[in-house]
Amino acid sequence: MERDLTASWRERTAQQLVRYEAVFKLLDDVQQTEHVEEIAQRVARHWKYFANVTCWRLVLPAEEGFLVIDGARGEAHLASVATLDAWDAWHLSQQKPRLVRPAELVAPPLPPEHLAGKAITEIQVLPFVRLGQCTGLLSAAARHEPFNELDIKFIRLFGNHLTDRLTGIELRRHAMNALVDKATRDALTGLLNRGAVIEQLDTQLARTIACGEPLSIILADIDFFKIINDNHGHLAGDQVLREVSRRLRAQAFSGDSLGRYGGEEFLFVLSACSPENVERAAERFRRIVADTPVQIGPDPHQVLNVTISLGTASTSGHEHPRLEALIKRADDALYQSKGSGRNRVTVG
Repeated sequence: MERDLTASWRERTAQQLVRYEAVFKLLDDVQQTEHVEEIAQRVARHWKYFANVTCWRLVLPAEEGFLVIDGARGEAHLASVATLDAWDAWHLSQQKPRLVRPAELVAPPLPPEHLAGKAITEIQVLPFVRLGQCTGLLSAAARHEPFNELDIKFIRLFGNHLTDRLTGIELRRHAMNALVDKATRDALTGLLNRGAVIEQLDTQLARTIACGEPLSIILADIDFFKIINDNHGHLAGDQVLREVSRRLRAQAFSGDSLGRYGGEEFLFVLSACSPENVERAAERFRRIVADTPVQIGPDPHQVLNVTISLGTASTSGHEHPRLEALIKRADDALYQSKGSGRNRVTVG
């Protein structure tokens, strides 16, 4: 009898050691990458080796909305959502741990579909709170057997670490994006600044030369902008710059680059745009500015008729022009538009 008890104790101890080894290995694994999706996939594949977790959901508040990670059957699925479903929203508002047995639930909020299968015995809901703020909400479900004490210990330990790890990655990503935006974006208009848009042009030009694809650029200039500043003030001039930038950006296609090239000048880089198509694109930009007056104050009736002049330059894909030469061709065409009466397009 004593030998049987000793053997049973040794077996339980060995099983616990295996589980400890599994949890520490996964803790180490999630430190090896900064990719949130890769971390989520590793967790989905390996969580079952140290706790009786058959499926789970982790909700992380994001800068805009929430990141929701669902794990089931060894796969993880990520989604960015603006609002949460009733289950997550209720538990996030409570900020209290809760053990839920689906068989005993008679009223909402009901768990997500993948946490509500017939074999699910209970769901451990754990909010992770830092300085009074909920940084993550974990719902972990057990199948067949309820969680034991060691399961809950590991779920708390690993869920806490995972939340901190993913939150840290997202904070660093947002901080890096903010730094990149500050370095590459014009503060007034939100467009690429001069250095960034020229860098985009250089990159696109090298790619089109290698692929033999056409490339077009457009230089645009707001007509009589100095008169706007002189007659209506620099605040009105800033409003005109912001509104013209907004309209131009809304008309740009995916893959195109738009930057503030100078004071009231804009540079478009249109990838895979042939010489035959660039005039139509420039005319589209011209009309979106000229067709609707720009409001320059709180009074909706206080508006200005604003126009832009444009000049274009293109490569056919079979030539290798220098960046400076391409910009000069567009600049010369722009000055032809201004010298011919403004509010028009000249193809260079």
